Amino acid sequence: MTLLLLSDLHCRADWFRWAAGQTSDLTAIAGDLLDGLHPGGLLPQMVTVKSWADRFPSPLALSSGNHDGNLEGAAFAADIWQMPDQSAVQSLLATEFWMDSLERPGVVTDGRSQIIETPGGKVVVTTIPFEPGERGPRFSTALWKEGVRMRVTSGAPWLVLHHEPPADTMVGGRMGDPSVLHKIREYQPDFILSGHLHGQPYAGNFADKIGKTWCFNPGVPVISRAIRTKFPNHIWIDTKNGTATWKATPNVGQLPITKTIAL
Repeated sequence: MTLLLLSDLHCRADWFRWAAGQTSDLTAIAGDLLDGLHPGGLLPQMVTVKSWADRFPSPLALSSGNHDGNLEGAAFAADIWQMPDQSAVQSLLATEFWMDSLERPGVVTDGRSQIIETPGGKVVVTTIPFEPGERGPRFSTALWKEGVRMRVTSGAPWLVLHHEPPADTMVGGRMGDPSVLHKIREYQPDFILSGHLHGQPYAGNFADKIGKTWCFNPGVPVISRAIRTKFPNHIWIDTKNGTATWKATPNVGQLPITKTIAL
């Protein structure tokens, strides 16, 4: 099975097109699909991402990040009915959380534990919603426990998506989330994909292991906005060959990066 791991696309249209053009058994994106600093606001980005997800050609897993506004009662612009794609707008409004509108067979969106059938086999995916401080009913141990149950019953590998990486690791460093570290130690998924801390893979590493769990953070290059990178940082997991390969645009003054480790 091949897994394509991404995070922090920040509504870069070229990066979304690149992801849709790749061949993998599962593509996973750990938050910040949108960009809260975009001058056009979030709603047009939501419509764009929904259209992209509706056409995505292979299995897809998505979790929310701090830029995504996937919270109960998220505000919409006053001119919502002037959007050109009215069907997408109505779909967004019909859901409690906008990312729920992305769900369809083969797509696992925010706040789920689910088994996905892929061309390479089954995979259990748990998508943990972003919430500041991880408070409230949406960040429930029920998602983790359901993931454990599904892994046992299916015998499939288990991938968790959580936007904030675990603290005190090479992928999260001192700014990572300690509660995620505790969850990993308790439940031991096979893989966990995070993002959020854009520079940590450059300062630390794109991968680290906690017990039996491989933790990944592809990062985002800290470069001038005038430089247009051709592809987002990403990680390829090949479960058959037991490898993880990080391909990254370099930071200023660094060479292009391709790094492979054995799992």
